[in-house]
Amino acid sequence: MNFLEHLDVLRSTLVRAAVVALTLVAVAWFFSDRLLEALIQTLAPGQRVLALAPAEAFSSRINISLWTGGVLAVPYLMLEVWMFVAPGLKRVERRFAVPWMVASALLLYSGLAFALRVLLPLIVGMLASFATPHVEARVGLAPLVGFAVQLAAGCAILFQLPLVLCLLVWFRLVTPQLLARGWRHAVFFIALGSAIVTPGDGPSMLVLAAPLIVLYFLSVLVSWGIWKARGPKGGTDAPGD
Repeated sequence: MNFLEHLDVLRSTLVRAAVVALTLVAVAWFFSDRLLEALIQTLAPGQRVLALAPAEAFSSRINISLWTGGVLAVPYLMLEVWMFVAPGLKRVERRFAVPWMVASALLLYSGLAFALRVLLPLIVGMLASFATPHVEARVGLAPLVGFAVQLAAGCAILFQLPLVLCLLVWFRLVTPQLLARGWRHAVFFIALGSAIVTPGDGPSMLVLAAPLIVLYFLSVLVSWGIWKARGPKGGTDAPGD
């Protein structure tokens, strides 16, 4: 295809992706009340959160709908990306692209589930415990939703660490030996990233860093297989073969 034909295909891809994403956001809106209640009961069980502005409940439901629809649209968006780039990939690249996309989606959802089911309840409960007898810990609706979205998004991004490392090995920018020798530096930067995503307290930082460190060492093992599969020159198949 020439340049204009590629642009036409890209336009169609973007339109389909936008339609599916907006449809899922609209569907999520109809369940946003239940989603919001589930989030509140997970993070502040037995409490009633405060909506301090007239539009706060509405904006929080919009926020929940946008993020839920976007997260649900990820597999379809990856499929559209695959359909757009697959014709230009080499055979060996096509063989590994699908597992990478599947792994990316699984890691994304694993990070979100970890944040919502483990990390967020721990952090919210621990921070509330610092209240003194003359301080009543009350939670605002918009700050709670914003905090949950921020932390969940951070966990989802950090859980992409194995994919990033495997891509670096795939393109031969690093070697498995280098990853294995640099584990101390990796632990330091994982702890740093965990401190940035979490409020910075020790317990929540350690809870987030622990699975990331495990994922790092698993990535080192997987990288050996990728390094061997790529061969001495990283594959020489022509595009479209």
